[in-house]
Amino acid sequence: MPSLKQKALKELQTLINIGPVAAGELYSMGVRSPEQLRKADPEKLYEKLKRRRGGKLDRCVLYQFRGAITNKPWPKCKD
Repeated sequence: MPSLKQKALKELQTLINIGPVAAGELYSMGVRSPEQLRKADPEKLYEKLKRRRGGKLDRCVLYQFRGAITNKPWPKCKD
């Protein structure tokens, strides 16, 4: 039987732009469901993850989060 974490990761991966790695990162930052992600601020999530990674993170991750929230492919979510 899948654990709660496994279920949450699988649910997050139903969103556009979110694969296993991104789902794991979101989960590690407290995001447990697509609904919770849709209510989040993508810029704040990006900055939090960037700090966790020592200040270096590709800007495409921000676009990935934006796209997951707005249901758009990440290239359409650039500044």
